[in-house]
Amino acid sequence: MANINLKTYYMVIKILGDFVNNKIIDKDFFNENIIDVANEENSQKIYIGRIYYIAKKHNLVSIMAQAMEKLGFESDSDIWKRWLKEKNQLIYKSVLMDVEREAIQDFFEKNNIWYMLLKGMVIRKYYPAPELREMADNDILFDNKYSKEVYEFMTARGYKSDDYNKGYHDEYLKPPAYNFEMHRQLVSSKERPKWYEYYKDVKSILINDANGKNQFYFSDNDFYVYFIVHTYKHFLNSGMGLRTVLDVYLYVSNLQEKLDFDYIEEQLKKLDAYDFEQTFRSIAFKMFDENLEDRKWWDLFDVKEQEMLSYILDAGTYGNLENSVAHKM
Repeated sequence: MANINLKTYYMVIKILGDFVNNKIIDKDFFNENIIDVANEENSQKIYIGRIYYIAKKHNLVSIMAQAMEKLGFESDSDIWKRWLKEKNQLIYKSVLMDVEREAIQDFFEKNNIWYMLLKGMVIRKYYPAPELREMADNDILFDNKYSKEVYEFMTARGYKSDDYNKGYHDEYLKPPAYNFEMHRQLVSSKERPKWYEYYKDVKSILINDANGKNQFYFSDNDFYVYFIVHTYKHFLNSGMGLRTVLDVYLYVSNLQEKLDFDYIEEQLKKLDAYDFEQTFRSIAFKMFDENLEDRKWWDLFDVKEQEMLSYILDAGTYGNLENSVAHKM
């Protein structure tokens, strides 16, 4: 449990859970807990700083700030001012990326290239507001036959790609904050051969846009399978953080009556990700769906879940070098 402060994580999880479930957040509860800890540690600023650190580490800056504002939290501390400024910057970046992505989608439509928006761009619609789901980049799968045309289009718009045609996706960057990952395949054939074979002909299981456009989608079930596989990849490589736990909770809780878990479990067993998903989903629902009323929340989890959760909380959104080295060894 190195580097994990359970008292502070309890507050973060409690506030987030109440916010995303649209529960009335007890302001007195929040203030009393801050005062309690502040008295123990002689500094409210230290405690707020720790909450901000967790939010920053797990890419929850925007949603955590919004939840605390809903609580009526106010502070003239430099940390809080910086936090709110960063939240506004992230929301502005989200707007910029939305506008730019629409231009890219127009290119695909005009050139009759099929494509699919991936990961965060699907999950974000289940957040209280889409812009509160932070994303470092936008991921788009497209028809691999048009790789050169996509490269020429993106570079003409001012993007640079240092890894073009070197792997299964190309990263395109442009100032001030544009970042797109354009995928020719969903999975690397070298890293995960079984997953690659499963998704090699992915278009055969996709659903076309109802308006006859070139945009395709996963079914709700297949999106969840892919999202779990992608999450498991990060878990096996270097870890992933609390934002992904929240992603799974929001997706499943919103679509629980529509999802076919018999089908999902069958697919995950083919991909050797079934056991991972069972533990991960259990963590997500115990964390955000339970009524966390005291700081003994850790006892909700069994030993296996505690081990995975410790790994997740310590890693942050994009994992850490220590985990990556350990897995490679």
